[in-house]
Amino acid sequence: MVAQALTTLNQSLDIRIDIDWPVLLEQRQAVLLHTDVPAYLLLPEVHQLIDAARQDNLLLMMNTLWHTGARISECIALTPNHFKLDVQQPYVSIQTLKSRGRPKRGGQVKPRLVPISDASFVRQLERFIKTHQVKKHDRLFPITRSAANKRLDRLIEKMTVKPSINITPHTFRHSFAVNAIFHGTPLPVLQGWLGHVDIHSTLVYTQVLSLETYHLMQRIQF
Repeated sequence: MVAQALTTLNQSLDIRIDIDWPVLLEQRQAVLLHTDVPAYLLLPEVHQLIDAARQDNLLLMMNTLWHTGARISECIALTPNHFKLDVQQPYVSIQTLKSRGRPKRGGQVKPRLVPISDASFVRQLERFIKTHQVKKHDRLFPITRSAANKRLDRLIEKMTVKPSINITPHTFRHSFAVNAIFHGTPLPVLQGWLGHVDIHSTLVYTQVLSLETYHLMQRIQF
């Protein structure tokens, strides 16, 4: 599924950290078998899946999940008012709808801020809001979680080359987290983006690096 996407990625995407996607793809089966990391897609696979979408609302929904790490319930609750796009550093304010651990004093969990650094995603949001005349407090995706699942399932059914793992809207959240780890995001920062009360919930994603210790073994003389 990823061969074509990898070629395109190497030609056109400016990645600030040198990441060997084919090797990570090769390692994924072992990672999923031997660790607690939930099923995830790699960046080239996500791009290929998003590129297959023809409906602009499904396209934007997947892009929102991918760029923010939001849960599907949080994503479908978003309105234009949650986004701040006309600033130098755009962001989205996400109301955490699920949290583990003891809530802070006051009871209610505060919304979390997630930066949006992809200019093309910002333009897509602005264009969608304008084209569909979405009002400030109207939901961008006025659908249920079940409907979101069905739309994604239909998209995957139409794909010539199917993804190698089972995909749900929540897969984008796991993929966002794994991608952030591969790009060197500090754990407390990722914890904040994901809205985890307990950092141990975030720590599980670092297990994707379990096979990245090969170079350490190479230093040892036998």
